[in-house]
Amino acid sequence: MKILFIGPKKSLNKGYSNSYLQFKTLKKLYREVDSIDSSKILFLPSLTGKIFIHISPYILEYFINFYILSRVKKEYDLIWIKGGDFIGKKLILELKKKTKKIVFICNDNPFVKRDKKRWKLFLPAAKYYDCIAFQDKSRLSPSKKWGVRKSLLVLPPYDLNIHKKQKISKKEKIKYQNDIIFVGTWSPKKGEFIRKLIELGLNVNIYGGLWDKDPYYKILKSKIKLGHVFNPHYSKLIQNSKIALCLFAEGNLDTITARSIEIPAIGTLLCSLRTKSMKNVFIENKEAIFFSSPRECVEKCHYYLNNENEAKKISRAGHIKITKILKPNHENLIKKVIDYVF
Repeated sequence: MKILFIGPKKSLNKGYSNSYLQFKTLKKLYREVDSIDSSKILFLPSLTGKIFIHISPYILEYFINFYILSRVKKEYDLIWIKGGDFIGKKLILELKKKTKKIVFICNDNPFVKRDKKRWKLFLPAAKYYDCIAFQDKSRLSPSKKWGVRKSLLVLPPYDLNIHKKQKISKKEKIKYQNDIIFVGTWSPKKGEFIRKLIELGLNVNIYGGLWDKDPYYKILKSKIKLGHVFNPHYSKLIQNSKIALCLFAEGNLDTITARSIEIPAIGTLLCSLRTKSMKNVFIENKEAIFFSSPRECVEKCHYYLNNENEAKKISRAGHIKITKILKPNHENLIKKVIDYVF
């Protein structure tokens, strides 16, 4: 099978993005995989992002289309899109002339207003995909309003080589040691929730970007390690923590996220906001623990910190659920999507 991957392909300065890991898995499974690195389409990617969100992506459409089409030199069986906000109607119609099938793996929510104008190019193009794989059920209904006829609901994937127990040095063990951890980008509601946890006496450490925007940053500062954490450092951080919290981006209407799968895949006890999607994946108090309020979260965390054998039993069961039963890794995601469209 001849495949063209279009998406942000490069490894990041301090690790690997999930898009890069997906590309590497495609290369592992199929011999003929070409790629176009979307992160190189335009200079100054931070400026490009601001134009997409605040002004209009249509300003850049000509340059995007020229960059991609000038690099499509042959015909393919499948074009695999990761990060499709830059692909508009004109471009997808041209790409369809070069392939039997075209799919988009969407881990975001193009149908909400959080990202302002970012998805304006994508939305008119959505109905032309042979499949869009969504990772959250909340995307399915609005996608139909934009004419999407073939959508596939998948679990967020984890990587077999990255999201597992890593070899860790004594120095790293000290560096990454935590009782309770939250890894994620700041948002107002996440900030408010974490602040309440700390006020209720929970010793939680925070790793992620934008936390200096929190109005209570000076109070929380001692608990925060600013900056995004990438693989494999992320996996080492999770595996060396007793409990890892999972909160969701309120502006994205998430009910499940990548960390929901990665944390138990690595083998750490998952403590997540209680949602229907999470309850569909994990048996509560047997494979993961859930909460609906800051107080319940604090009570659950304190209980399992003081009852380590019970905590280990749940974390082992959650690990087995993901790695042995459901197995939503990149390899199986790719096979599932390809089986669906062919």
